Amino acid sequence: MRVTEVTKRDHVVDNIQRSSGKLQDIQIQMATGRRLNKTSDDPIGAARSQDIVTTISSHRQLLQNIDDNIAWLQRTELEISGMNGLLGELRTLAISQSGSDSNEESREMVAREFSAARKTLFDAGNAREGKLYVFSGIKSLSPALKKNGIYQPAKVEKGGVEQKDIRELLDVTQFRAQFEGFSTHNYRIKVTKGGLWGQARVKISDDGGRTWSKEQTLRPVTHIFNPDGKLNDQVLLKFSDLEGRLGNVLPKQFDFNSEKSAEFDIDSLGILFPQGIEFVYQPNPEVSYNGSVHKKETLISNGLSIPVNVTAQELFMGENEKGVDTFSLLAAMERALLENDGIAIANRLGELDLAQNQILKQQADVGNIIRELYATQAKLENQQFEKERQLSDIQDLDIAEATVDLKVAEANNKLSLNTGARLIQPSLSDFLR
Repeated sequence: MRVTEVTKRDHVVDNIQRSSGKLQDIQIQMATGRRLNKTSDDPIGAARSQDIVTTISSHRQLLQNIDDNIAWLQRTELEISGMNGLLGELRTLAISQSGSDSNEESREMVAREFSAARKTLFDAGNAREGKLYVFSGIKSLSPALKKNGIYQPAKVEKGGVEQKDIRELLDVTQFRAQFEGFSTHNYRIKVTKGGLWGQARVKISDDGGRTWSKEQTLRPVTHIFNPDGKLNDQVLLKFSDLEGRLGNVLPKQFDFNSEKSAEFDIDSLGILFPQGIEFVYQPNPEVSYNGSVHKKETLISNGLSIPVNVTAQELFMGENEKGVDTFSLLAAMERALLENDGIAIANRLGELDLAQNQILKQQADVGNIIRELYATQAKLENQQFEKERQLSDIQDLDIAEATVDLKVAEANNKLSLNTGARLIQPSLSDFLR
């Protein structure tokens, strides 16, 4: 094989470029501290490092979410702890006023405590963390609790009226029937004997029509209460407008709450209540839940999430039909205190215990969730550390090894230059200089 000067020069240049390129790569690695600076440095390692970087980024977001939710739950736990403490104090006060040694004055003072406690619980139920309401479920921009109006139009059902001609001519708007009061009971008032006020007879049910009271006279203002049924919520049925008047029927405005009612000729009212007609009361608690039954959730791993909030409905109304409406209960106990009724107070103590247990259960659930989030946080931090170690093994440079490689590369580069200088012979131009 014939080796020309051109061939030798090309080989020398290739060797010099190769050694210089190797030296440059090592210098870049030393400057950046990374072994992997471009994909061509290690294609397989570059692919693995990209997967690891994606996993690390996901873990960081999960850890941030967990930190935020732990702070949220700690605020929740603080509010629930205050609610539980307040109900405990109310229970102590109720026990002290249920005995015969209490008097009207002391019970009136305790009633003020109950009134203030209801407001405090309402405000706690609408507690906010920043702009978000803590106990509203996923409707965190809306208050969890709202207060309802005391008046409610009565639903009139005439399906039970037997006289066909009356049923066809009956105009239910003529009664202008409305309820006044708060209750969670399903009241129904059925006319068992037709007639005018003072003549018509009615029965009352507080459980949706399953059981009925004894007959009583229907009056313009009727106290809705079944003595053989549930505890009294003092709901009234009034055949009037909001002002207690019947101006659309009588030639002159007539106030049913006035002492002059007895002087009025009841026959002139002209309103006939047919037998079988019913007036229905829809449950209308003083405070109702305004949030969502669906809870906020946080992702703790791929495809696995847990709820991270408690709703005011669970705290104050219970999770099912056996739950206790805390606000209605406290209102009833406050009324019993004002009426100096120690027996009614004692009868409500069991419900007060149930109301406190509702809150205690949610407090325990919040504690369990916080503990689970802390455990998940520790697990993710360990996984994060392991992934960062793997990424460091792939990308980071071994300084000691790189220092040796740098010295070798420098020596190879000098050797290439020196060898090339000897191999390339002087050309004719060199002789002509």
